[in-house]
Amino acid sequence: MIARALFAASAALVLLACGGAPAATERTTPQPSRPIDAPIVDVRTGARMTLEELAIALDDARVVYVGERHDAPADHEAQRAIIAALLARGGSLAIGMEMFQRPFQAPLDAYVARSIDEAEMLRATEWQERWNMDFALYRPILELARDAGAPVIALNARRELTRTIAREGDAALTPELRAELPAEMVTDDAAHRAMIMEAFGEHPGMEPAMLERFYLAQLVWDETMAERVASTLASEGAPARMVVLAGRVHVQGGLGIPRRAARRGAAPYRVVMPLLEEELGDAAELCDYAFVVTE
Repeated sequence: MIARALFAASAALVLLACGGAPAATERTTPQPSRPIDAPIVDVRTGARMTLEELAIALDDARVVYVGERHDAPADHEAQRAIIAALLARGGSLAIGMEMFQRPFQAPLDAYVARSIDEAEMLRATEWQERWNMDFALYRPILELARDAGAPVIALNARRELTRTIAREGDAALTPELRAELPAEMVTDDAAHRAMIMEAFGEHPGMEPAMLERFYLAQLVWDETMAERVASTLASEGAPARMVVLAGRVHVQGGLGIPRRAARRGAAPYRVVMPLLEEELGDAAELCDYAFVVTE
């Protein structure tokens, strides 16, 4: 199961290197949001928890990372339920999303402020060109944020930056793109490299130089999002805490965004992962809490 998630991430980078957005294979329309009765597992103890108990357990977390399979409605329902439970605990909350790229923060602010509608927000953030997943999967989360007045934070690096690195290497960056690189990057994290290289190894015929470019692009991706998480929490009038929504490979085991944001001061953190029942055997490698989904 871990390998499958990693393969999906590497396939996305192959598309990125070829100049495309992540592929939306089949358009799905999730059912309207409903109460979540799914079991939640404390990975450390194996104890089953309610959603309210999870929210209480997360009280000491400055950042809560919730992974996802991008095209899985159940994962997004779980994300919305977790956000709603945290909002019910009180205190200010921001929602960071991998799905939006950093230059497009202004339209998100305008959407939450009800200055523009959904259609204008999607146009202004170039959703179709840059993420290209069915927005119906994410709509309940964005509507919840707007209703609660919770800021939605664009986390991701601009596609032009990561695509250039994946295709040509960082030496090909223009001065404008180079200025968008994270201020600091840790390049010698052996566990992170091993995780990503395992994924890229699924693609036969990839030359070592290509693997290195792809790894650097993934690293820039994670470090950029981590930098954005930390800067949001360190800003004037910062929210008390933040929920970060990102693909599994960016949060599992804390290796992608979480540790890199913590290095910048965004801590303590916890990782919650929507998992299928048959994936629970891997949960200790992935997260602190498993939100069991059925599809």
